[in-house]
Amino acid sequence: MSESPASALDCSGDPRNCEILLQRAEHHVDRCQEEGIIGPDAVVQATAVGLVIEVWRNGPVENMHASRRGPSDAAMFAESTALHQEAVKALTARKRGYGLLDFERHLLDRERPWAGAGGRTLTDLGYGFLGDYKQHVKARANALLDLNRHTCVHDPLEVYLIPKAIMYGRRHMGMPGWPTIVERIRILLSHPEHRAWGEAGRGAQAVAEMPSGQSIDELASTLLTQPDTLPVEVLEWLSDHLLYCAAPPYTWCDTAD
Repeated sequence: MSESPASALDCSGDPRNCEILLQRAEHHVDRCQEEGIIGPDAVVQATAVGLVIEVWRNGPVENMHASRRGPSDAAMFAESTALHQEAVKALTARKRGYGLLDFERHLLDRERPWAGAGGRTLTDLGYGFLGDYKQHVKARANALLDLNRHTCVHDPLEVYLIPKAIMYGRRHMGMPGWPTIVERIRILLSHPEHRAWGEAGRGAQAVAEMPSGQSIDELASTLLTQPDTLPVEVLEWLSDHLLYCAAPPYTWCDTAD
């Protein structure tokens, strides 16, 4: 967990960024404790969620998502979870600067099939937005590379990115609440009459339309760690029926009562 020095006098980074980092570092440990981000692995996982949000999610990809040719809800979910693994690699690389550059190259690879997109690539999904997308990814990656050089706090990326994850990514894989969401999906599928389905008959419809070859327990196990490996039809089914009612805010109890 990051600890900040008393001042930024010895840091060669931008003084404005030092001020931001030092302010965030004051409450960083307490905020992580409040959110259940405890221990080195949880910190890396949450920082990776923030990295995906900062460089990829909150940018031109949202315009792509809203376009006719862009990625579906299911593809956005699958690709974001696949990118989380790449973000962890970047953050745990022996030289983090090189790890961030590898992450940037991965995002900008126009021939790499996106998870959950049925083999379609950035070129296919981003038509009309490719220039803005590249500019955004490079600008955010470069900003993080500069931030990574700061010495005014122990780990500037952790201090900067975890608040992003808390603000925008509480529901994402890699955050402490994700296992709870997966467990709620399992409960909903096991109890199609559960009141959290909302509309009468919606649970029964979801179970009836569940793609063949999927058991509830196997689905939950895959969702915990590798949702991006699920077949496209399963991801689309999840997007249509489950993710809307299993994620926070929770208005129902942990049991199927």
